[in-house]
Amino acid sequence: MPRPHPPHRPRSTAKAQPANPAATAPVTWASAGLLLATLWLLLATAPARSAPPAYDAGFERHWHDGRGEVASYDLTYPRYGELRTGTAVAVTVTEPFDAEARMKSDRGGPGSFGVIKLNLAEDFPTGVYDYNLMTSAFVATQPAGVLSAGNVVKLSFSSQEWCGHVWQQAVFRPQDHPNHLVHLHHSYFQAEGDGVQTLPHPQEGFSEDALILWARGLAGPQPAIGQSVTVPLYRSMALQRLHHLPPAWDTATLTRVSPDRATAWVRSDVGERHYAFTLNDQGVLTRLQRSDGYSLTLRGVERRPYWNQHGKRHADQRRGFGLQPRGPGQM
Repeated sequence: MPRPHPPHRPRSTAKAQPANPAATAPVTWASAGLLLATLWLLLATAPARSAPPAYDAGFERHWHDGRGEVASYDLTYPRYGELRTGTAVAVTVTEPFDAEARMKSDRGGPGSFGVIKLNLAEDFPTGVYDYNLMTSAFVATQPAGVLSAGNVVKLSFSSQEWCGHVWQQAVFRPQDHPNHLVHLHHSYFQAEGDGVQTLPHPQEGFSEDALILWARGLAGPQPAIGQSVTVPLYRSMALQRLHHLPPAWDTATLTRVSPDRATAWVRSDVGERHYAFTLNDQGVLTRLQRSDGYSLTLRGVERRPYWNQHGKRHADQRRGFGLQPRGPGQM
């Protein structure tokens, strides 16, 4: 493709003025060094530039093809002072979301907006009994009230183990609380019980539970390669519940290291957490490592209409995304 022509600049007809001696003085090494130092300082202190995800025609073709992405992972999960091994499944899919109810819309159309959803199911044993965790993160792919595309609009989390179960959700800037996050929780622990909390929602607030979507370029602020952006980060729901911590906004620096690598550094009053993400050339998460020993390592991935594949004849198809059919004595 031919290069564009430079803009035409008409020649000035004004009479030339005598040159400014100071302007034509030779540049010394000292003045050049001062200029470079000033330029470096300006670049170092300039705010990192970031942009929302590109929910463009390519996104539409891939994520609105009537299928969802199903990926299985080898899981390492720190619990009770030991690293446990298990299995995780990440399901990523788009769906219409009701703007008022903040849940999946039955019909779509007016009163709804598009979201991309991550369902992360994690299963691991602790001694004789299992933990089964499920975290769902919903990110708007269209403007949603006061939230722009790329923002988290809702989270939900549940934990089931042999002692009992807990459930909670967070709704980000709902219509009746446009400047707040509304947190709802239910627990079998008497000290926690049932409750609702309302937290101020800071500008540029994001969620730790949506970092996988962020690393894939599907959510949140997207800094250029080699750049970072610092944001308020809503604390992971699993961290809240399993460690009996209150909901809170921490601070995170998100860095796009290269097209296939990203990191997140989280600072909070309960300690620091470091994340490292690796993607393949299709943008699928292949490896996640966290500084406390938590990790995900890809086993297999497929796009399929999984919601229609619930017959006995479909069980063997789990092998296509890295899982085995379950049998008696397996849980």
